[in-house]
Amino acid sequence: MSSQKRILEAYAKQNGFTNLRWYTDDGYSGANFQRPGFQSMLADIEAGKVGTVIVKDMSRLGRNYLQVGFYTEMLFPQKGVRFIAVNDNVDSANGGMDNDFTPLRNLFNENTTLWIFGEFPEKME
Repeated sequence: MSSQKRILEAYAKQNGFTNLRWYTDDGYSGANFQRPGFQSMLADIEAGKVGTVIVKDMSRLGRNYLQVGFYTEMLFPQKGVRFIAVNDNVDSANGGMDNDFTPLRNLFNENTTLWIFGEFPEKME
């Protein structure tokens, strides 16, 4: 079991979240929002099957500043979906998306991806 999954399971247990469903995209870049697991999650959100999205940190949702902002600040609230990024202390139910550092984290995550692609392009094809 990955450390990421252990962190999320512990958080869910401590905070009373049950009926967990995992959406994983092993081997896909977070800069790509056409990931199969991500698309499956979006379909379930559209169908009203998801009430809360919990990720280890903001970069696990994605690494594109504008797209992450769209999901966390537009789509999720519109669909009534709570968003939690455990290690970034972001929780939309507690005004966590208003945190001044949240957009900066997203920019950092996107720039980290650009650096990785620029530095190691043969590894990211």
